[in-house]
Amino acid sequence: MPFDGSYVYQLAGELGLPALERAALGAGVMSVLEISAYYAGRRLRHSVARVIEYQLGDIELRVAYEGVRLRDELRTWIEPERMEKLNAVLLKVRFASLSHQPGLSSDERSLWLIQRAAGSHRHGLMLAPDRPELPYSTIANAIDAYLPEAIREIPLRSTR
Repeated sequence: MPFDGSYVYQLAGELGLPALERAALGAGVMSVLEISAYYAGRRLRHSVARVIEYQLGDIELRVAYEGVRLRDELRTWIEPERMEKLNAVLLKVRFASLSHQPGLSSDERSLWLIQRAAGSHRHGLMLAPDRPELPYSTIANAIDAYLPEAIREIPLRSTR
């Protein structure tokens, strides 16, 4: 059976986050970018990061990690300049019209599901950040450069 990535799509719900559509329809929300990071080797914690852009200009990053029980996900604020640069890259590679990276399998070292939502509009794609295929590598490199907090790798077990 071909890999359909269904677990990656369910990861946000598994970590207790509300549906992406609900987050995008929140009061004062302009758009939401969500990055779900799935690690097949089980040496790192799966995570979901949400970048929420508010109409008043604030940009909040929320990150939830598999197995980390917090009262709430980790939160921080992002400088608008970084999001402008990331959004420019997504526009340049035509993110809104791309589909999943071809040839993905459950054997990949890691998979990212990147989704954007604004109002009732939603688009997403899955990519393997370690496979250098254009334009997917451009997207992965831009996230590495402008949102490294969103994809921080946390070991599954402590090495102490």
